[in-house]
Order: sequence, then structure tokens, then C-alpha cells
Amino acid sequence: MKLSLPKPLEAAVPIVSRLEESGYEAVFVGGAVRDTVIGRPVKDVDIATSARPEQVMALFPKCIPTGLRHGTITIVHEGETYEVTTYRQESAYEDYRKPSGVAYITSLEGDLLRRDFTINAMALRNDGSVFDPFNGAGDIERRCIRCVGDADARFQEDALRMMRAVRFIAVYGYQPAVSTWKALRKHRELMRHIAMERVQAELDKMLAGSDPRRALVWLHASGLLHKMKEPLPLTEYMRVDSTRYGLVEQLADLDCRWAAALLDSAIPSAIADESLRLLKLSNNRRLRIIGIMRMHEEALAAANNEGADWWAETVIRDGKQLAEDWLLVESAIHASAVTPIDLKILKAQLNEFPILTLKQLDMNGRVLAQRLRKPAGPWVSRCLHRLLVSVAGGKLVNEREKLLMQAELWDKEDKSDE
Repeated sequence: MKLSLPKPLEAAVPIVSRLEESGYEAVFVGGAVRDTVIGRPVKDVDIATSARPEQVMALFPKCIPTGLRHGTITIVHEGETYEVTTYRQESAYEDYRKPSGVAYITSLEGDLLRRDFTINAMALRNDGSVFDPFNGAGDIERRCIRCVGDADARFQEDALRMMRAVRFIAVYGYQPAVSTWKALRKHRELMRHIAMERVQAELDKMLAGSDPRRALVWLHASGLLHKMKEPLPLTEYMRVDSTRYGLVEQLADLDCRWAAALLDSAIPSAIADESLRLLKLSNNRRLRIIGIMRMHEEALAAANNEGADWWAETVIRDGKQLAEDWLLVESAIHASAVTPIDLKILKAQLNEFPILTLKQLDMNGRVLAQRLRKPAGPWVSRCLHRLLVSVAGGKLVNEREKLLMQAELWDKEDKSDE
């Protein structure tokens, strides 16, 4: 097989050529080769070579020893960075994740043998010829995800490969080889050795992919999330169902996709919150996702009334941006089918609210306390908030005298109830 090099690989040809001219073997490897064979856009370009790290550094003026311990040197060429790694074999793995050490070798096939899946174990030379000792191209043609060599050994070496397998199944629309899927199900207990941050990173990639629905269905079928280092409460709500997850892929934003997937699994926001904490999402991301979910729950609770006060309260509390995020998510998962609240009306109201902050209110606490002849206290903030909601909801005009008159009326009503 001979291929035309895409532009990102062409740009790196001088690096490969320099290594070859100096008597070393050098090839493109990894995802760039896989995507070139498939015909997908190439992102990161990685190079493998028979040259040792010190030999690589001697050939290029701009080098960064980013992964010297594992034989990786980053070369800066015409403003771009490229990782160049010496052919290597890996010793026994520690904690089912990382090798305890590496040994440099001169065999390209030996280097490819340590990789996870056949579609990732191909090499591409400068002239476009493909070195494919494990028939990765054949598996691409068959649309199959298959481990290199013994699947049991690959997953026992690095348990995170099981999550990667599910991601590749989804991203490329492939099916797992029977031996690979059996080994994945057999060794899924090993996920308890994997840091939650690494799991979260893989989940992000799955949800950000072109077919998040497929990723979630296969993830559920794998049972991997039930075997985490820290048990995730959300797994109690998960089930395999290809009809679920609405149109999650219509959402461009990753956190909106998270919220949509969690809502479509009918996971309560409190359970989702605890699970996202365990997955080590940043506070900003977690609060945004949970904020969207709580808006959904509040919308369902408000379904039996006009919802105007609820909507104004929500937007004032959480902000216009989160409200816009919720409307996008709600539309994608077709939640409007289970509530009489009209999303179009809410969207129109969102753009028509006259004010949304206390600073915009033609009133302040000092003026309010003076008018009602009452000492300042918690009642002031409660009254101002109530006035703000009424103005935002269109029940009051934002004029000081009218606001004061309404505050006096509420005060009289409160006294009569005492």
C-alpha cells in the first residue's frame, strides 16, 4: 500500500529525512498514520526512529527533552512541534497502567508490537509506503477494533486501553473483534487501578466525538463504569438502549453534551453532582453541568403553572448564559415532549426581560428602609429580590415610586397575616 502524504505529514518530512540521511530509520506512527489510511484529517504527528535520544538531539538545533525517560524528544521545526520517540520495548507494567521501564531497540516491528490496537500499529514512510505487520489496514477495511497480539495481555498491561477501545468503536463506527470484546469484559475489574482523572478524559473524548450516542451505548454494554476506582452513583441509572440520548450530537458544546446525556438517562442532579465530583471535573464545569440539570428539574416542577415567575427567578439566580445553555440542551433531548412549558416562549422571554440584576432596579435598600420606616435587616434583601422578580416577569414597572408602593402593600399584607 502506498499513500499520498497529507499536509501535516509533508511538513514533517524534513525531520524524517534528516534522520534517514544520518543513517537511522525513521517513520510516522500512531494516530496520524491511522487517520491517513482511513482518510480522516490528521492532527498530531508522531515520529518513531531507531536513533537514540542523544543522537536525535545531536541532529536538531531546537529540541526539548519532554519525555527523555521514555525516549521521547520534542523537535521544533518551522514553528511546529513534533515528538520523536526511539523504538522501544516496555518492561513489565506497574499498577496495570505504566511500564516500569523501557529498553531501546532497533526493530520497527518490535516497537509496533507494544501498541494497543492494530489500527494504531502501522507505520508510514517518507515515500508513502505503509509498514503494517499486524494488518491494521485490513481491520480498517473490515471496520474492526482488534488488539495487537494477545488481547488479554494488552488489557492487563494497561487497563485504560479498555476505555480507549470503546472510544475508537464509537468515533470510527467500528465493531470490536470478538476476542477483543471478550477480553475487555473479562478484565474490566482492572479499571479500579485507573485514576479517575484518566477516566474523565476518555469520557470527554467520547462525548466530544462525532457519535456520542454510540459511545454511550457501547460504554453501557461494556460495564466499565461499574468497575471504577471510586464507585460512581450514576451507574445505578444506566442501561443499554440505542434509542436513548436524543440528539446529543447536535450540541456543539462538550458540557452541554454531558448535561444532555445525564438528563436523558434520568439521573437526578444530586446523583450526577456526586459522580462528577468523583470523576474530578473542574468546579466550573461541574457547576455548569449541574446548573443545566437543575433547571430541567425546576422546569418539570413548574409544568403545571404558567412558569413566568419560575423562569424569571431562574434567570436572575443562574444568569442568562446558563439559561441559554439549558434551552439548547432541552431542545436537543426533546424534553418539551414531557412538559407543557413552551421552550419558544421561554426563549422569547429570555430576550425580553427588562432587568435581571438588583443594580438595574430603580430602588436600593436604604430608600426602601426609609420609606417603610423599618430598621435594615434580612427583610430588605428579600423584598428587593421579590421586586426584581416582579419587574423581570413583567408584573411591575421599574419605576421607584411604583416599586415603593408595591413594597408598602406587601408589608401591610405581611402585618395582617401576623
